Amino acid sequence: METLSIVRQQLAVFFALILLSGCAIQLVPDYDQALLDGLNDANTEALTLFAQVESGSPADEFPSYARDYARVIGKFGALRQRAQSRYVPPLASRLAEKKIIRDFCASESNPTGCLNASPESIGEILSGLRTMRDLHRQRGLENGAVVAFRNRYDIQIDQALTVENALKR
Repeated sequence: METLSIVRQQLAVFFALILLSGCAIQLVPDYDQALLDGLNDANTEALTLFAQVESGSPADEFPSYARDYARVIGKFGALRQRAQSRYVPPLASRLAEKKIIRDFCASESNPTGCLNASPESIGEILSGLRTMRDLHRQRGLENGAVVAFRNRYDIQIDQALTVENALKR
């Protein structure tokens, strides 16, 4: 009788280990190949735009770039929507509400942004491109301004691409 009890306990532990070994806790959104491909395509177009105006461009030349700005801004806008609409696992959302996560993410307003960081990075890209477009239209672009916009852009696109490539794991 005692041997049967020990065998049952061992079987229970064995099955519990099998069940637990298959469990995984997901705290970040799923990888989205289309989002990464879109970021790479939009990045190529943005870098092409920066290359076209890198030595500066007067305001009267803006109309020849208007479509390029619209296309790049539109692509990044669509990618931001795609990234924002990603499913964030429920456990991750609940954990994001805890003080320790809010402190870690340094965001009282949107702690889940730490779990799905790409929309914020893409939003910063959009803000920079819109500001550059508006400055180009109103006063033209000097070389120094283009360099500043490009540096800001490089930081944000690097963040978005790094996060999306990390999700690929």
